[in-house]
Amino acid sequence: MKHWLALGAICLGMASAAVAQQAAPSAPDRQATIVKNVNTVPLVFLALDKHHHFVPGLQASQIQIYDNNKLQKVQRFDNEGNLPLRIALLLDISNSISTRWQFEQRAASDFLQSVLVQGRDQAMVVGFDTSIHVAQHFTDNYEKLAHAISSLNPSGGTALFDALFYTAHDYFGPQASGTGEVRNVIVIISDGEDDQSRYSRDEALGMAQDAGAVIYTIGTEPTGLDQESDQVLKRFANETGGRSYFPIEARDLGSAFLDISNDLRHQYVVAYSPNNFEPNGQFHTVQIKVLEKGVITRTRKGYFARIAGEGGG
Repeated sequence: MKHWLALGAICLGMASAAVAQQAAPSAPDRQATIVKNVNTVPLVFLALDKHHHFVPGLQASQIQIYDNNKLQKVQRFDNEGNLPLRIALLLDISNSISTRWQFEQRAASDFLQSVLVQGRDQAMVVGFDTSIHVAQHFTDNYEKLAHAISSLNPSGGTALFDALFYTAHDYFGPQASGTGEVRNVIVIISDGEDDQSRYSRDEALGMAQDAGAVIYTIGTEPTGLDQESDQVLKRFANETGGRSYFPIEARDLGSAFLDISNDLRHQYVVAYSPNNFEPNGQFHTVQIKVLEKGVITRTRKGYFARIAGEGGG
């Protein structure tokens, strides 16, 4: 931990606002309405060559979509980074991260400043310990977001799964009005531990999948120290088309945020209506293929075919 402590001390001069944390309302009941009819499926994806470099300039004619291994018709295609971003930044503010918290605050603020385009993109800031604290609702104002990050202070236990479930349900799901055609992104900074949530890991992940959110995770402990918690963070990212990072040194935290920023600038979006869709609650696997040799794609693993009024998980 010395590397975190040393670099965290560099940021001790950073001003912290004396603003009270805003506690979020109680998370929805487990049987709450979750999703509207899934009859159009949007997919955010990255196209990569064999060296894992971004492949620019793809066209709809070069894309094939498979739903449960059946070829589908592409209905919409958006080039790299064209759609606005809605980013939810979920910050673990439990006691377990207190020693490196100040450096994480600075890195998170720098990330939002680098990635948001004012007037187009929006972000929100959510802290979680034993409870969920919405420090800033969606805005394109960087100063408000930075102020919200600096207002959070570590304390208590960890309710990671509740924070993800609540954010996806209330801010990215059908209850969130006026979202339009956007790219939903959730960035989680946490050690992956959870000792307070009423929702499970899979319930939280299912809600994020229903919301069509891409999850990026940044572990606050080097990988391998807690393999069970590592797997939680990796699962969130892998199942939704994002990536997981485990910085060894504090300076690597900035590199992780830079990688995420680059991903967001190169995302494509496609949409299709599944053939013979039945809202039976079953999980549908999805796959995107590029008709160009050596190009692979990274996207979410699938979606739940269900209607409003069904439970999640």
